[in-house]
Amino acid sequence: MRSLRYNSLLFAAVSFSAFASPAQTVDAWRTAVDKSAVERAYVAYTSNVLRCEWAGEDPRVASLMPANVAFNFAVVGDSNSASRVAKTLEETAAAIDPALRKNLEQLGLLNSTLQWLVRSCRPGITNAATYLSASAHPAAFREQDFNAETLKAVARTLTGRGIALPVRVKVEYLDDHVPLSKAEPCVDYPDIMPEETFSNPFGTAIVLRAPERMRRFRLSASTYPFPDKAAKYVWRATRGVKIRPWPMTLAEVPDRGFAEITVDAASCGVRADVFVFAQMANGLYGPPSVVSIYNPPLAKRTYVKGKLKSISYLKEAKNVPYDIGPIWAPREWKDDFALSSKGRIVSFTRTIPGSFTEEPFSAIGELVLSMSSSGMPLVTKKVEYFISPETGALGYRPVGDEKKYRLGESPFRRSGE
Repeated sequence: MRSLRYNSLLFAAVSFSAFASPAQTVDAWRTAVDKSAVERAYVAYTSNVLRCEWAGEDPRVASLMPANVAFNFAVVGDSNSASRVAKTLEETAAAIDPALRKNLEQLGLLNSTLQWLVRSCRPGITNAATYLSASAHPAAFREQDFNAETLKAVARTLTGRGIALPVRVKVEYLDDHVPLSKAEPCVDYPDIMPEETFSNPFGTAIVLRAPERMRRFRLSASTYPFPDKAAKYVWRATRGVKIRPWPMTLAEVPDRGFAEITVDAASCGVRADVFVFAQMANGLYGPPSVVSIYNPPLAKRTYVKGKLKSISYLKEAKNVPYDIGPIWAPREWKDDFALSSKGRIVSFTRTIPGSFTEEPFSAIGELVLSMSSSGMPLVTKKVEYFISPETGALGYRPVGDEKKYRLGESPFRRSGE
């Protein structure tokens, strides 16, 4: 049987200093990763509290943030840009007819109306096609996207008949497992954190943690605060995402607010976004809600001929300029995967920098204590993952009794590709 030297091996390679945080995190980035922060943004959105958060000076941050929080204004610019934009938003709200503004506030629609105005009046947004494009709705705007005179002029023309409603979106996880939908920590992937960062009626953030390349989720949409006001729904997505109707039904189709999405971790980049818009009877499209799927750069996936070969867990990456600690426990090891002819994970081996020892694991993440000459697990133990209170790093240890498999009975993962 193999020697079990987990903590000594792990923490010889991982130290607290090795995982020093990146530059001080800006407010908009913190909202994208911290569940309590995003809950405050959600409450403000429906409570008519005007907010604008700084996203830093580098415009690339808009594509690197772990979540596209479409119900929260984030702005890229100098350190005072958020304050100036907040002033513009206040002036725009003040330009709305007082009776209409009162009605919007009673319904919790002031902020969604401002989101709609800003997104509709951005430079380059000239028609419905450009408004509905995914590129028109970044996670963080530029300060020049908020033209005060244009926004106030349009706000003065608003009437109750000319308001476009926001969308509520719900993520449903499927019971079948091909492709994998719901992934459980310590069962489907080596971590204790859930894949879902937050989920509220105006958006959901998911972190891809399981090794499967293809993932599938089912979405449903309705308008707020009146669920049946949309004439139809329009769905858009960034690369690496396919949108289809719900299967085996003629009623649950995207136009009616139902979409099934498949995400390809190999091609979606750092973040994949799925947008849903409600079109009103007057033809107007409201502000989108977004399901945002983060593909952590600190888990570097390697594919050969479209099949997963390895995942290297890194200390740092150029695509992580700010702290992602609320959604990512640091670790530093590499998992190399053995696949069946059908692409299903049969087993994997883990190596840690500075160690010459390889630890074998079964397809379902059990430590292999003994295996057959053909490389199939015969005796295993479950593995428990934990975050070290001393270092903040992810660790693991064997727990429970040994489990024995007969030759040919070793387990496969629940999901195939």
